Amino acid sequence: APTAPTAMPLSVHSHSGEFCKHGDGALDAMVARAADMGFASYGLSEHMPRHELNELYPEEAGMTPADLSKQFDDYVAKARRLQKEYEGRLEIFVGMETEYCTARSLAAAKELFAAHALDYMVGSVHHVGGIPIDFSEELFLKAVAAHGSAEALFVAYFRDMETMIDTLAPTVVGHFDLIRLFCPAQPITAAIWEAAERAGAAGVRAGSVFEINSSALRKGLPDPYPQRDMLQMLQRLGALFTISDDAHTPARVGLHYGGLHAYLRGQHVAPVHRLARRDGRVVMVPDTDVIAHPFWAVLA
Repeated sequence: APTAPTAMPLSVHSHSGEFCKHGDGALDAMVARAADMGFASYGLSEHMPRHELNELYPEEAGMTPADLSKQFDDYVAKARRLQKEYEGRLEIFVGMETEYCTARSLAAAKELFAAHALDYMVGSVHHVGGIPIDFSEELFLKAVAAHGSAEALFVAYFRDMETMIDTLAPTVVGHFDLIRLFCPAQPITAAIWEAAERAGAAGVRAGSVFEINSSALRKGLPDPYPQRDMLQMLQRLGALFTISDDAHTPARVGLHYGGLHAYLRGQHVAPVHRLARRDGRVVMVPDTDVIAHPFWAVLA
């Protein structure tokens, strides 16, 4: 029988209900769950605030962009406190996940990252043409209608991904093919493939690391993000990879990591990169021991 590990792999992407309205549970509870499970490091990456009333989600009714800004400030303050509190037990990294609603979002992301001296950035695209593409099927279909076809929406998504990466050079590229959530059967046409390859090449050029995100399994997709055709394309381009649970509740910390491990092994993803502090800076470093760690045997 496998023995319990002393440390576990990592996650670079998470949210809490305290600072994200489509999550549940306090930030303290997220961190406590990660520590109790034996994580060696855990990345906190609450969403950056959006800046226009029409960019708020239905769940944020009654809030203003100023409220979101204060909520983010409160998040950073609490995350830094937890970082100190768990020192020696769990290495916490305090970051943010970007938004790209309009060009202003990217400029704001740069300013916010610098103003808070954050440890790292997860660069993601959740809107295309200002319409959310992963919040609900209804809004996804609205985005399809606005672009004329699902194919055109997919192309626009990957073009936005390329622009986001070129502008921000994020530490981590989040859920590269999130656009597939509500349309997993969409054929990857030549136009979509070209746009996706350009976005992937931008990430490689920027030195960003692509997350392999287990939350897609929870949402019913066959693979973690990115799906294997996109993953294999990124591998051919020479991309680097890390892992995340994209948990939004304490119960989802490390969720579907068994399936994630099988995917890493089956697709020959190695090494896995992790956040680390080097000479006063936070960087991504390769770790050849992640996949062979005894934690995975405990999950099996």
